[in-house]
Amino acid sequence: MTLEELRLNIKWWESKRWIYNVLVGLFGIVTIFNVLAESPYQWTFEDTLGIIIWGIGANIFYSLGTLFELFDWYYLNSKIGIKKFRLFFFICGTFLSCIYTCWCVLVYFIGFVW
Repeated sequence: MTLEELRLNIKWWESKRWIYNVLVGLFGIVTIFNVLAESPYQWTFEDTLGIIIWGIGANIFYSLGTLFELFDWYYLNSKIGIKKFRLFFFICGTFLSCIYTCWCVLVYFIGFVW
């Protein structure tokens, strides 16, 4: 992989970040509104701060896609070929992040645990 290919890989992941953020954010917002509509809860500043921290953490984990591709290229000489599976990783990672976000909202607001 050349430096130009690395730039293209980073550009590919970064061009999809807004889709990830919108989907995870929508899932979180819809779940929060559904939970709050059914329970008397006073929203606090700490709740807002928690959402901001959650969003930052989600974006840090999103960046792992780029880092895994870089690791595969630099240390493993593209032996794994993560680049071939990046769309699969993007879709699965986004789906799991959405599900995890909904689950954490339920645990936080109503103590819903399996």
